[in-house]
Amino acid sequence: MNKTLSISAMQYDFHTLLKVSDICGLTGEIGFHDTPNGYLISFPDGDGKADKRMAEYQSRLKDLENNIWNR
Repeated sequence: MNKTLSISAMQYDFHTLLKVSDICGLTGEIGFHDTPNGYLISFPDGDGKADKRMAEYQSRLKDLENNIWNR
């Protein structure tokens, strides 16, 4: 079963979400789905590590929001 994370299109654009998935090493592992308000990101939970992946992904998004990569 997949775990999902809902992201607002007002907050992040699709290319940013892809960039963060690449930084986390999750490219090809997580799925991106359009919703009326933004995006739904699905994290596979076959190995029980979906919560860890989601937390890392959210942490990297927060880092980007706080602009730590441009300091």
